[in-house]
Amino acid sequence: MTKSVARLIKQFKPSNYQLSLHIDEKNKVFSGEVTISGQKVGRPSQRITFHQTDLKITDATLTKTEKSGSKNITVSRINNQDTLSEVRVHADEMLYPGEYAVTLKFKGTINDKASGLYPSYYKDGDQEKALYATHFESHHAREVFPCIDEPAAKASFDLSISTTTGLTVLSNTDPISTTENSDDTTTTTFATSPVMSTYLLAFGIGELHHIEGKTKHGVTLRCWSVTAQPKTHLQYSLDEGIRVLDFYDDYFKTPFPLAKCDQLALPEFPGGSAAMENWGLVTYREDCMLVDPQNPSLPGQQYISLVIAHELSHQWFGNLVTMEWWDDLWLNESFASIMEHMCLDALHPDWHQWERYITQDVLAASNRDIYSGVQPVGIEVHHPDEIGSIFDGAIVYAKGGRLLKMLHDYIGDEAFRQALQKYFKEHAYKNTRREDLWRAMSDASGKDINALMTPWLTQSGMPVLSVDTADQPNARTISQKRFVLDKTDDTQMWPVPLLSDDISGTDLLDKQKMSVQLKNDNAPLINTLGSGHYLVHYQESSDFQSIIDRLTKPETQAETKINTLNDLALLSRGGQASITDTLDLVSNLSNEEREPVWSLMSRGIGMAAGIAEFNEPIETALRAFRLKLAQPRYEVLGWDDVEGEDPNTTLLRATIAGIMIATEDKAMISFVLDKYDPNTIEKLPADRRDHILTTAVRFGDLTSVAERLLQLHNDTIDPDLQMSIASALCSTRSPELAERLCVEAIGDKGFVRMQDMFRWYAYMLRNKYTREVAWDWITKSWPRLEELFGGGTMLDYFVKFSAAPLQTSEWEKKFHDFFEPKIDNIEISRDIKVAFSEITSRIEWRNRELPKLEKYFS
Repeated sequence: MTKSVARLIKQFKPSNYQLSLHIDEKNKVFSGEVTISGQKVGRPSQRITFHQTDLKITDATLTKTEKSGSKNITVSRINNQDTLSEVRVHADEMLYPGEYAVTLKFKGTINDKASGLYPSYYKDGDQEKALYATHFESHHAREVFPCIDEPAAKASFDLSISTTTGLTVLSNTDPISTTENSDDTTTTTFATSPVMSTYLLAFGIGELHHIEGKTKHGVTLRCWSVTAQPKTHLQYSLDEGIRVLDFYDDYFKTPFPLAKCDQLALPEFPGGSAAMENWGLVTYREDCMLVDPQNPSLPGQQYISLVIAHELSHQWFGNLVTMEWWDDLWLNESFASIMEHMCLDALHPDWHQWERYITQDVLAASNRDIYSGVQPVGIEVHHPDEIGSIFDGAIVYAKGGRLLKMLHDYIGDEAFRQALQKYFKEHAYKNTRREDLWRAMSDASGKDINALMTPWLTQSGMPVLSVDTADQPNARTISQKRFVLDKTDDTQMWPVPLLSDDISGTDLLDKQKMSVQLKNDNAPLINTLGSGHYLVHYQESSDFQSIIDRLTKPETQAETKINTLNDLALLSRGGQASITDTLDLVSNLSNEEREPVWSLMSRGIGMAAGIAEFNEPIETALRAFRLKLAQPRYEVLGWDDVEGEDPNTTLLRATIAGIMIATEDKAMISFVLDKYDPNTIEKLPADRRDHILTTAVRFGDLTSVAERLLQLHNDTIDPDLQMSIASALCSTRSPELAERLCVEAIGDKGFVRMQDMFRWYAYMLRNKYTREVAWDWITKSWPRLEELFGGGTMLDYFVKFSAAPLQTSEWEKKFHDFFEPKIDNIEISRDIKVAFSEITSRIEWRNRELPKLEKYFS
């Protein structure tokens, strides 16, 4: 186990930071002075210790506040402990508990690693410019100023920043003064911040413009971008942000506590993340905030709305009330991951958000939580180096959110809402642990929520519920066992909410096996809406067929169909079902109307195609299977969207078109190729652009298409268009083009931003025609990737994406040979171990299922 580091808050509790910074953008350096006021606690000693990373501390003074006045204390020495990221201020006398103020002068550099203070580069015409921004989560504030860089060390901040005159400067609060200096700099001083953790402090500096509006509660919301981006592209985020803030104000009954909230679009965003919830200054990737009003994409708008709803919920979950330590990170992220869907379900009922939730979060969580080495939601953190490794989106975000959805559905919305309102009222501006939340939930629901939820948080994995016959009529036996692909002797148990309308007398499976009474003798539909984090396996063929029959009925909710399709695919991976069962169900759902169900149907076919990679007879049969399934619906929907139609129809048309292109039907490919015009790519409908560009790369004149797309990627500042180009180019069947992309795009001097490198790599690795090229790139580029992304939250992405498509013994050996020597790197150790299990289980699955597919299509 990693050795624990000392919590510095145990020796000094800050209450206020007086922080002044001078930013030299031209030379990429900064200097500053901070006075940290607070209380020395614990045992008397002759030093006070703060966090710092790569800072040069040039001076320190120490003052103690007493009843008789302030007393200056001589500082005998300043000692940097770089291995612990600390600076120790030593006094020449004993320091007893009491109020102190420590003033430190320091210098530092602006790095290109996208943490601390970093430049976010962009093009403005022919000029390359930079917006300077901060990213302090999880423990990177110490890279910019000395501090107690722990979430429990909440304090207020008085910030002033000197920058080149003419630049806009933003922070958590509004400016209260600006002063022009004689050296062509301007000092901007901001209003005192609320009491908050260091990782939430933020500022941005650059050539910016904005639009603004007000919520019904009077909060000013502003949306900012670099001036190179049109102001009109900010309107969607402004409108959504206002609606989202109003929703949370009403739902939580706790007003947003600041006078303003800024949303800032950054050309370069750290860590592969979408956004960061800094209190009052939320930062986003540009493609998570900007919408072209002349050519909007509905999926793009839905994604932006989801990210905004996630980040603004953090203004309460995380900012107003903050976890005490990183082992309760889920108190921030799991709640934001479920509130985002609750919010959009209320604001956009025509989106049917809970259907989209199943296709996104439920799939992510359930397909990750099937290996013995996966972390639990609530995980112990002993050392700062471990923090970056715990931001597992599938677990802390998606699984944690699903557990909260399970709790919500179990106790009901009214109790859930009342508990949150009480939680915010009692703990505003404070730090909490999970027990504080469970207490509020128990009081509101009358149930023992701690007993219910603790096993789900502290244990990794999930159960499979086996439904079997019982001795008495109108009854079934239900048993539970952990569903895990790389271990057979696991005896874990969970208290499982059954979430079924077909069972009477009990709503909780709290033992290994029990008999339940049914309202009739039909198979009980358990986990109806997919909120429960478990699978259901119907042992009796008659029960299974009864469930399948229910799924084909139009009145059955789409969430039920989506969740069952996912369960069936996972059971296939575990050997309790076959991928051919999924194909049978897909065939039976050919009349389905809801797009998210079709999305899962397409995924099921894609899983079969993955198993059959390079098996031409099965691949040919699967193309015919797709054509038979999708062509009737395509003939009804056509290619072009219709103004005023409902969102589901628009999304379904795009999904069906994608399936049709995957059939490689000659008439369809010819039709789509006719839509490609190298001179009008920017004007292609956003919802069809990916289809057209990918088809052009795969089936068009590759040389001319590739040259045009590469040129356009470098010329445009539209982030959505750049991502469409990336996806298209990486779908190539030409290893030669892939080799070129590995040099010109993601090579040492490539044009791809750091934030997007992992996407290009993942696209090429999952493409069977370019996998060898992509693998060669990562093996040669690893030292550079460690340098760029070490210490953040992105290095592990390269491990996960490297493992994701591998399913042969040859590839397993390559993966082991390369990653085994890196297993001691704490940032990626867990992901490497899980990847080993993942690849092995996928090989076993493929070996088991390939003969079944051959027989199925014979």
